[in-house]
Amino acid sequence: MKVLLSGVINLKHTNQIDVLDSILNTLKKLDVELSFIEGEVMCGEASINLGISEKILPIFKSFKEKVEEIKPDVIISAYAAGVAKWARDLPNNYGLKLSVPYIHVSEFFAEQFSKKKPEFAPFPHSYFVQHGCTLGRKLGRFSAIREILKLIPELEVMEEDYPTAEIEGFDPAEFNSCPGSWLNFTQPDLGDYIKENYVLDILVPRKPEYAGSTCANGHFGIRQGLEIAEINSIKPLYFTQLLEKVWK
Repeated sequence: MKVLLSGVINLKHTNQIDVLDSILNTLKKLDVELSFIEGEVMCGEASINLGISEKILPIFKSFKEKVEEIKPDVIISAYAAGVAKWARDLPNNYGLKLSVPYIHVSEFFAEQFSKKKPEFAPFPHSYFVQHGCTLGRKLGRFSAIREILKLIPELEVMEEDYPTAEIEGFDPAEFNSCPGSWLNFTQPDLGDYIKENYVLDILVPRKPEYAGSTCANGHFGIRQGLEIAEINSIKPLYFTQLLEKVWK
């Protein structure tokens, strides 16, 4: 299987090399043929949200052309923004469609694990998972990470509560609070305030040993929030880093 990994430059820009390495190592264990787009534009998806879509469309068209040159079987990314843009905004509003699936890394790994049945060692610790805003709230695709975490023996999984979700007929994942990383683009001072508040209001009361988000951008916010709030009792851990620890 030929896999195109998108968003690598974003992980490098936010200094999440450890997260990138864990994704690459997990893919290596699955024995896939891995490819990348050289010079991929960082955070092109955000430009649509910021209202400059017309200026950024050539970048999306270039991405599509490069995908057609590489001819992967699937495109994956740790960033749900790209997944959402190619699933809805670009085909619906601009007529741009990809010829191959573009899915989140959690969805890809969940699908592969269901086929390959890997054996994971026990991890007797508590792990808080934040369902990325776009993946959970906008796309409603939050089951994959739950399927993955269920495979790890002795892992205590924590999630954010939403008291009236069941009454309203929703899943709590659809209402997960955002750690605030997107504000780095427009209001960095407010971003730091939101990230610290997320940690103090959501994570600290639950007292998990580890915390991470399905979205690498959300994970970056959690990591920064823990640093700003000077919380050392909770360690940031992206789910692929967790897989590195337990995959025998």
